Amino acid sequence: MKKVFISFFVLSLIFASNSLTAGNDIPSNPPSVASNISLTGKVTDAITGETLAGAMVEVEGTQISVFTDLEGEFSINELSLGTYNLKVKYISYQEKTIESVELIEKKTCFDIALQSK
Repeated sequence: MKKVFISFFVLSLIFASNSLTAGNDIPSNPPSVASNISLTGKVTDAITGETLAGAMVEVEGTQISVFTDLEGEFSINELSLGTYNLKVKYISYQEKTIESVELIEKKTCFDIALQSK
């Protein structure tokens, strides 16, 4: 029953986040003028490799944040070429900041493993 409640809570967060961030996918101070760059990836447990649904991935210095889907995957669109710091948060896991993620191609894939507390 606890897992059902957690799953329902995570799904609620995913849908609420997607509706709140719609239209806010462009950074206020983009590193360059080219946009339409996508950053995708997957968030997993560092030990088990299990995907983490509902983890929050935010782009520091912007108002962009997304939640991972049921497969632990995320996609951030409408970014500009440049270098970003990503902050990843998930309940019962240590927050992780990945610095200097360089976007130099139209689509960049970046996987993240989190350590449990």
